[in-house]
Order: sequence, then C-alpha cells, then structure tokens
Amino acid sequence: MADFKHVGTVEILRSRIYNLDPYADPNDLTATTVIVEPGSYPLMYDGWSYLWVLTGVLNGQWLRRGDGLFVATPEANAIPTNIPVTFPSKLFGADEWKELVDHESAQEGHPEQRLRITINKEQS
Repeated sequence: MADFKHVGTVEILRSRIYNLDPYADPNDLTATTVIVEPGSYPLMYDGWSYLWVLTGVLNGQWLRRGDGLFVATPEANAIPTNIPVTFPSKLFGADEWKELVDHESAQEGHPEQRLRITINKEQS
C-alpha cells in the first residue's frame, strides 16, 4: 500500500466542478460531480506520484434519483447539495506532474491560472 505524505498545498483559485471519480470519462454526463470552492487543499506524495485531497459538496445539476430518473439542469447551473465529500485528484506520475506545473492553469499571474501549487522546502 502506498504511503502518501503531506508535502505541500494546491490552492484552487476559482470555483470548479470535478468528477468525484477522477478517472471517470470526462464526456460522461451522468458521472457524479462535486462543486469545489476556492481554498487550500493538501498535496500528497508517495515517492512516485502526486495527488491532492479535495473537499466539496455533491453537485445536484445532474443527479440520479433512482429508477432511471435523472434531474438535469444546464451545465453552467451547478446546484450545490448539502452532502459534503472528500476525494482525491487523479494520480500524477513524474511526467504528468511536470506537464501540470508547466501548464498555464498553474502559472502565476496567467489569466487562465486556476491552481497555485506550493511544495514545502524540506520536500523539494
């Protein structure tokens, strides 16, 4: 079993909607999603891979009500529920991690910046 250690933070700079299952098909409109508000979330590392642990509330925008019944609203209309969830991001190996930190979404001051990643000095 992997032993992840807290090595820093990932700061979410804008409200975002994530799939609860980080490996769900991004085109699957029935995937359970979570509304994550701006804030700092723990960055974890096991010597091979990075991930961060997010906290949010289930999104009721596309909610299965059972018996094949779904409630759907336009994608832009996230509907927060009162159901809190904590879940991991996907795992990022060395190459994927480099690609993420080099991406404009993580570049300080870039207009498309959505993430601020800080790794504790003793971990670098």
